[in-house]
This record gives sequence, structure tokens and C-alpha cells, in this order.
Amino acid sequence: MAARKIKVFSHNDLDGFGGPALLTAVQPTMFAQVTFDVDNIGAGRIDETLDHFFAYGDPDSYSDVYIMDMTPDSEHTFKELNTNFANHWLLFDHHETEAQARQQYASNCIATKQDKNPSATSLVWEWLASQDGYDQLGSDRQQQLATIVELIRAYDTWDWQNDPDMDKDTKQGADELDQLFWFYPLDHSQAFVDEVFQAGWPAYRQQNAILIQTLTERRANYLKSHLKDTLKAKIDGHQWGFVYADDYKSEIAHELLLQNPDVEAAMVLSPTSASLRSNGKIDVAKFAEKYLGGGGHADAAGGRLSTNLIQVGEQAVMDELQQTVKRQAESQQEDTGDTLADNLDPEVAKKMAALFGKTDQ
Repeated sequence: MAARKIKVFSHNDLDGFGGPALLTAVQPTMFAQVTFDVDNIGAGRIDETLDHFFAYGDPDSYSDVYIMDMTPDSEHTFKELNTNFANHWLLFDHHETEAQARQQYASNCIATKQDKNPSATSLVWEWLASQDGYDQLGSDRQQQLATIVELIRAYDTWDWQNDPDMDKDTKQGADELDQLFWFYPLDHSQAFVDEVFQAGWPAYRQQNAILIQTLTERRANYLKSHLKDTLKAKIDGHQWGFVYADDYKSEIAHELLLQNPDVEAAMVLSPTSASLRSNGKIDVAKFAEKYLGGGGHADAAGGRLSTNLIQVGEQAVMDELQQTVKRQAESQQEDTGDTLADNLDPEVAKKMAALFGKTDQ
């Protein structure tokens, strides 16, 4: 069989890394003649990334394109996929705001056959189970991989908090795996996820028990300190809670809703993005799509801000300091009663007096 090269574009969160990591994990057994070339990218960048790929990325060297955890927004992108790869492209996405776009290309989009809320990683896993060579993985390896897939799915869909029937170990594992993922810099994310898939979750967790405990304690302190600065406002007829945080955005939003029963949705702000969570009374995906150029799920979504909060904050501090300095200077002058002449050098004052005296003659 001739060697194949498949290009994979995926999101850069845990679920986005999980799908490609699955392909890597099973590649020696199921895809021995295939090389996967993976690019993990930020939310909202799939269209521009594919445009660049078609123009400069040598698409002719690839047999297929897989897109995971995101859906193109542009019809032009779908046309380019069909033109360049016909029926050799697949899309593994689960976000509700793009469901209609995927429906138009249903034959290229992998959909779940289960009752559970899917994630991109779980969609990849379902698809792999239908491929030739899956049985060659062996039952132990299948179970090992399935456990990690479920942890990623449970966290990404927020079922680890919302599903009352989910067992305690899965909930705890989902939380801990996601904490570990965000602990490492983005440049190390792929290596981390690959290592988890290689070792299996129980073994990896045991090896990193102290780190997990440390991260859990640090998160508790972080949430407590940041939630003290929560602000509330009524927007579009609903009560919102706002808080600024760079880390633990999902956890902070969830805790904000728990601590404030009057709040219907939470928005966690970072420099240029927003993470939205709802208690079921607001479809935050629609809100994010309409007002923030984003999307996601009805109870969990994200979007982009049109301003940089860090720069706004810095400017506010500078403006306040300038006003404070000005007020103090004016106050000091009023207290001393000094005039311009009082503050001049004596020699300069003498010359100015002589000058003005000569002018008066």
C-alpha cells in the first residue's frame, strides 16, 4: 500500500489536542502507511488557516484533510475543500452554533451515534472504532484509550459538572486531566497529551499525584481571590455576572453561578476574549455569536472582545495618575499663594523687571 500523508487542523484546547493524539496513538497499528501532519490553532482561525494552506501549504502533497473541534464559517472554505479534496476531507466537530453548516456537508462530517454529548475527541474515537484495524488494538488498549477519551469528553461538554449519573472517579479524572493540560505551556501540550495516551490515565495520575494536589490547592485560592471582584449588570434582559481572570475560566464561571443565584449567565473576561457560562436560562452560544463573534454550546461558549482590557486598564491608571498629579499641584499652589515671580530665579526676575521697566518708559 502506498504511503499517505494526511493534514490535520484542530483547536488548541484539550479536546482539540485529544483527537490528533488519538490518531498518533493508534497510528502504528491502524495507519501504518499514514503520516499525520497536525496544526493546532486558536478559535476562529480555521478559515484563514485553510486559505493560507490552499494558497501556500502545498495541498497536493496530502491525500486527505481532517478538521477537528471547529467548523469553517465561510462557504468559500467548504468549496475549496471540495475542489481540492472532493470526498477526502472529514470534519469532527460538535459545536451547536455550526450545526447547520455541517448539515449541508453531512457526508463529510462525523456525527455521534451515542446518547452522550459528544466532543471532538469522542467523535474521532467513534470513527476509529468503525475503521479497519481497530480490533488489532486489543481489548486492554481499547479500554485504556476509551477511558482518556471519556475524561476529555466529560470535561469539554461540562458533563463532569452537569451529569448526575456520572461516577465520581470520572468527574475527578476529567477535572484533573484538564488542570494538567493547562499547567503546561502550549508548546508542550502535544507532548503532554501524547504521554497521557501512551501511559494510560491511572498510571499517569499516580506519577503526578503531588503536582495534581498542588494545582488543585492553587486553583481554590485563585477562584477565591478573583470572585471577590465580581460585578453584575443586566444585559439584553438578563442578569449577568462579570469577572476578570486569565486562568480557570470555566471553573470561575461555574462557581460564580453557584455563589450568585440571581445571576443567569457568567462572563469571564481575559485581555481580548470572553468565556461564557449559563445556568440554562440563556443560550450563551447565540449571545456569543451575535455580540462577540464567537459561538459554542447553549450553556458554554466563547467569543472575542473588540478592545484589549489590559490596555484599557493601563490607560485608566495613567489618566487617573495624571489627574491626581494635576490636582495636587493646583492644591499646593493655592495653599502657598505663590505667584510666577515668586518661583523665578532672582537673577532672572531682576532682568525681567528691568526689561519691563524699560518698556514702560
